[in-house]
Amino acid sequence: MTPSREDGGAVTRVLAGNRDAYAELVDRYQSRAVAVALAMCGDAETARDLAQEAFITAYTSLPKLREPARFGPWLWGILRNTCRKHLQRGSRRSASLDSDPLPEPQAPLEASEAELISVLRTVAEPHREILACKYLLDMDYEDIAAMLGISVNNVRVRCFRAREALRQALAAEGGV
Repeated sequence: MTPSREDGGAVTRVLAGNRDAYAELVDRYQSRAVAVALAMCGDAETARDLAQEAFITAYTSLPKLREPARFGPWLWGILRNTCRKHLQRGSRRSASLDSDPLPEPQAPLEASEAELISVLRTVAEPHREILACKYLLDMDYEDIAAMLGISVNNVRVRCFRAREALRQALAAEGGV
């Protein structure tokens, strides 16, 4: 995921007092944020709430963002922490993951993204997280490493292990 001039300009306008510029950022990232939160927590309603919480946190913390053009990776870090806190609190819903409908974001998810979310539900949380970053957010290894605070080589190893866990989960379900 490369830095975006559009993100940098929108962040600069928000910091200059133009609150409407933040709506641009929300529109740009909302669908993916909900999709990633859904992949991580498994519940559509909770995913929407967590994405909204991440956007609120990002808005209030915007003055701390050192590189406005890197708003996307910064937001994903906030979303990741928001989802992890939620999961650590043990406030997961007891409903079956398969019973929750996919969210209805502003921009519809592509069929492949919806399928990926369903597949990601079959692997453990650490694997879901790294696969969501790589495949839903299209983050490169360097951005994932920066977000997770680990080396690029460690990201490569974790991605490999997560893909293997995914293959095993799919094979167990008869999908591979």
